[in-house]
Amino acid sequence: MLNILTTQNLANILIIVTRYFGGILLGTGGLVKAYSSATLEALSCTNRVEKALGKEVKIRVNYADLEKLKYYLKQKNCKIVNVQYDENVSLVAEMTEDKLNEILEQKENLNFGIVGWEIVREKFICV
Repeated sequence: MLNILTTQNLANILIIVTRYFGGILLGTGGLVKAYSSATLEALSCTNRVEKALGKEVKIRVNYADLEKLKYYLKQKNCKIVNVQYDENVSLVAEMTEDKLNEILEQKENLNFGIVGWEIVREKFICV
């Protein structure tokens, strides 16, 4: 079972196989075949999610620029996890380090103004 998971580059996964003894002795080869086929069948029924180390970033903008920022983040495939409305709008988005660097490099050329930003935390995010 572990060999199947490692050859398919899977991590953070739990597979449990329960075998009920039916009076037939399978032997080592039969057990390997039974457990392998059960693992492959279970994997064929799953949804795989690729994750990468990323960051939750809080970006502050004026109210007038909120929709532009939302649209920009959607185009960059960044997930918005929270929006807070105060004097300015604070939006928390998940993004990879590359996308954060790209936003910061393009900050002066964007069609909206970023009032401020800060990294909230590092975490694994879906990519």
